Amino acid sequence: MNITALLVGVALLLANGLFVAAEFALLAARRTRVEQLAAEGDRRARHALAGIRELSLMMAGAQLGITMASLGLGAVAEPAVADGLEAVLGRLQLPEAAVHAVAFTIALSLVVFLHMVVGEMAPKSLAISDPERAALRLAVPFRAFVTILRPFIAALNAMANGVVRLLGVEPQQELAAAHGAGDLLMLVRESAERGTLAGEQQGLLQRALDLSGLDAEAAMVPRRDIVAVAADASVDDIELVASTTGRSRLPVFDGELDRVVGVLHVKDLLRVDPDGRTTVSARSLARPAFITVESRPIEDLMLDMRQARAHIAVVVDEYGSVSGLVALEDLIEELIGDFEDETDARARLTPSRRKTIRRRADGALVVPAALRPDELEERVGVRLPEGEYETVAGFLIMSLERVPDEGDVVETDGARLEVARMDGPRVVEIAVHPGRATATPPGRTG
Repeated sequence: MNITALLVGVALLLANGLFVAAEFALLAARRTRVEQLAAEGDRRARHALAGIRELSLMMAGAQLGITMASLGLGAVAEPAVADGLEAVLGRLQLPEAAVHAVAFTIALSLVVFLHMVVGEMAPKSLAISDPERAALRLAVPFRAFVTILRPFIAALNAMANGVVRLLGVEPQQELAAAHGAGDLLMLVRESAERGTLAGEQQGLLQRALDLSGLDAEAAMVPRRDIVAVAADASVDDIELVASTTGRSRLPVFDGELDRVVGVLHVKDLLRVDPDGRTTVSARSLARPAFITVESRPIEDLMLDMRQARAHIAVVVDEYGSVSGLVALEDLIEELIGDFEDETDARARLTPSRRKTIRRRADGALVVPAALRPDELEERVGVRLPEGEYETVAGFLIMSLERVPDEGDVVETDGARLEVARMDGPRVVEIAVHPGRATATPPGRTG
């Protein structure tokens, strides 16, 4: 048996494993972690980061190395093993043709087995198990190989990119490091399932990412629930409104709600001279109102309000008419969850914004009709189909194609939604019967 050929074969097998491990390590390594180590002065991390930044060339180098090692393994190791086996089998007094065939089959099977297990699968598993560590360990020798053969590899890679462009796809030199909100949500859920994120941290991150899909219209108090005072309202009138509603900040309008002249805070009443209470009006106490549009994303609106030091924002539609009101407190609650302040204990919250859910005697869950579809899914576990609506009430109206009546039922996949309470033409509460639906298309009633 040719010992030298076998040693060369072992070296080629290990080289094949190195290229496979380097390929998977660069693909799976967290770029942010490698960048952090590089910034801390780790020389290996700098080489690994350089490889990640020209990933297309590195992958071409890995494929070239794997191909060279595989061809060399087949050319050197298989004949060496076959020769050794022929020498052993020849002692069994078998026909020469049979000896050659059996030796060739065993040698080829053994080499292919070792190539797949030792040269491919094992290095792949090692690299995926700890990609950052593997990338750091293999970065220097792998980069050295690519540097030596860079002109040849670059030429091969350019030809491959030309083929890709013929298919209508623009090649990328590095793996995209940016992630959308949906991708990050999946990462957050996976991290929580594996125990690397606490439940509170998961909830906070998930709510923060969910904000990216919401706008001012989704978080506002609707127009009919706005508590406001007329511009000529006296101090006594303002105090009466504030005491009966518990609201501390009140929009001030001139004649009609669409003509908002400002916003006042009830604490401003404390600065009014007792002798001037009859002459001071809401207009004189009002501060400039913060105006926003319905389509303003919540995360941007929150920053706008903080910069303007505004606690409430008046929301207008495309025609300039007031459509609702957004409180900074509501935006913060969207991020960190519901909480109570000193005004919540006194305020008579309107049913449209109440977040409490109760269970009815028949087992149905009674929820506010103004819940958004994502809130309904989070709180009750019922997912509504996609549609042009902002609230659960909007889904019912769209499905029924009319103003609902108490007792109307809409069935959707996974639940029956029943109109539990109305206030004039407005849906106030909905009873949800999870698991009672028969997958009837939305719009059917029963």
